[in-house]
Amino acid sequence: MELAAPALAALALLVCATAIGTPAMRKLITVYEAKHELKHGSAGWLRSIRGWSMVAFWLMTTWFVATIIGDWALNGDLGGAIDRGWLRLRILLEIAMAIMESD
Repeated sequence: MELAAPALAALALLVCATAIGTPAMRKLITVYEAKHELKHGSAGWLRSIRGWSMVAFWLMTTWFVATIIGDWALNGDLGGAIDRGWLRLRILLEIAMAIMESD
């Protein structure tokens, strides 16, 4: 019973991440196909590469929520897991700013 809430939260995360991540994965596939079918520097290749940061943000968000759920399942303290999550969020925001500068 003690692990039921984190397990349900992990299942909900999986469902939400799949629903939200489908467009991001489509974009990743488009970029991959464009790299292999179009020459570097062509207008089609440049249009397809734009927006790759959406994939990175989706992965970072999924990872962040998963770390909170994992911390909660390991320690059994949701409040403490959220408090420790704020530290991880600060690191993720710095990474996100670096990604936005390069996109």
